[in-house]
Formats: sequence, C-alpha cells, structure tokens
Amino acid sequence: MSLEINTIHNQFYIILGRYIKARINDTDDASDVLQEVFIKINENLGSLTDEGKLKSWIFTITRNSIIDYYRKDSNHKKSELTECMMQKIMHETDFDTSESLDCCLIKFIERLPEDYRDIIMDSEIHGIKQKDLTEKYSLAYPSIRSRVQRGRSRLKEMLLDCCSIELDRRGNVMNVTSKKSCSGGKC
Repeated sequence: MSLEINTIHNQFYIILGRYIKARINDTDDASDVLQEVFIKINENLGSLTDEGKLKSWIFTITRNSIIDYYRKDSNHKKSELTECMMQKIMHETDFDTSESLDCCLIKFIERLPEDYRDIIMDSEIHGIKQKDLTEKYSLAYPSIRSRVQRGRSRLKEMLLDCCSIELDRRGNVMNVTSKKSCSGGKC
C-alpha cells in the first residue's frame, strides 16, 4: 500500500479537527483526541487493505475516539446531554459536506510556489500563528503576513478558476464541483 501518514495528515487534519471540535467543547481535549486519532491511524495503517476505504476507516477511528473520550472522561458527569451526544455520534455515518472543499484546498496549496506553500500549510492547515512562524522561517513578521496574504490570494484565484463553490445563506459550503475549463483536474 502506498499510503503515507504525512499525506493522510495533510489531507484530513482540518476535516478531523473540525469534526472533533464540533463534538467536544473543550479545545484542549479536542486537540488531544485529534492527536490520539493520528496516533491510532499511524499505528494501524498497515491493517488497512483497501485504500478505497481510507475515508470511512479514518471516520470510524475518529468517531470511536470521541466516544471513548466521553466514556472515560471523569470531568463529564453522566448527564442526559452526554448520553445524547454519544448516541448521536454512534449513529453518524460520515464527515460533513465541506470536506470536499478541504481536500480540494490541500491540492491547490500543494501547487503553490514553495515560498507560499509551506507558510500557508503551516498557518492555514496546521493552525500555527503567524508570529510563531517568524522563527521557523527566519523572516520578519511583516514578511510572513505578506506571504500569507499573497498565498491566500493565489489560492482564491486558483479555486475560483477551477471550482464552482455553492454556499448557503450563512456562507457554509454546500457543494464544490470542478469546472470543465479547469486544467488542474478535479477538485
């Protein structure tokens, strides 16, 4: 199997982070569960025999990790709300619809010039604060800010050239489809 944990991490980090944070209110706990999920994925990746089932396999690991969090977390009293949340999670069958845009976005980030790609990946995908990136890239804060802004601008152009993005009245992504004129392939 040709799957690598770095590729999986880049493709699913945002999706999993949002999914977990929508179900666990404590940001630190949600981050811990996200880390546990990637540990489980890394440890068990060799047991996945069909790459076509990667998404559902990762979803199952994530869903079970959230359920385990609620079962063992001593900070939560067994309330009706906790029980209701666990029941809801147990019956979910997939991630939300904005996932298609997240996966599309990662592909476009990877097409950016290196000067923008790495900084955008760190700031937008991995959630590293721009001020913290100054040390990593040995650049002044205004330079980091400028590269993030220019990188975002290029991403927007690439997305709008290749993808039709349908939003609801609140600005939530409803659907993403590839335009026929796109030379970069499908979103």
